[in-house]
Amino acid sequence: MPIYFMIFAGTIIFVLWLTYELKKSHRNSNATETNFWERESAANLTRKVSPDTLPYIHIPIETFPIGKHKDSELSGYETVLLALSEKKILNLTGKTATELKAAYGPANLALLDECDMNYTELVKTIAAYGSRLHELGFDNECITVLEFGIAILTDISLNYKLLAELYIQRNESDKILHLKECAAGLDSLMKNNILKTLEEISSCHASTESGQ
Repeated sequence: MPIYFMIFAGTIIFVLWLTYELKKSHRNSNATETNFWERESAANLTRKVSPDTLPYIHIPIETFPIGKHKDSELSGYETVLLALSEKKILNLTGKTATELKAAYGPANLALLDECDMNYTELVKTIAAYGSRLHELGFDNECITVLEFGIAILTDISLNYKLLAELYIQRNESDKILHLKECAAGLDSLMKNNILKTLEEISSCHASTESGQ
């Protein structure tokens, strides 16, 4: 078979395959777009849920060492936490605007955005506050703060890492399993990174234990 005929036939087959794939991609794209607008339309018709019934996060200020230690950095974090304790906070990580409207009604979207921003500020502050307490040697209080971060499903890796290390120092490595379970349930892009970090800490501890 002449080589030019083989090249010609191969080119025809490639063009046909490429055309098919492009059409399939276009159909899938159209179907996805149609599905999105259908869900968006339905979400916009959702009746407003009373804001009073939303599952707001309560900051347990009474359990934190607020004002107990003289440190300007701690004071800064405490000021933020006290201000946030007066605001509405919701963990809406991973939720799209369409999903939020479908669940709570479009009329609540502005409130939900505010609650979500407050949550983001809260988990960042909790991780930084706990870290500073650890730097100053107040590990009992650090653990209390960081465990609250876990309870509200933070996706700040430092929160999990530092808490896991403190558990190991206190011979409470079995508690790392709870951290892994919480991390596995996160709806966050950080989930795999957190799980990897916890697994590395666990493996390192296991190797140290077996080498003793």
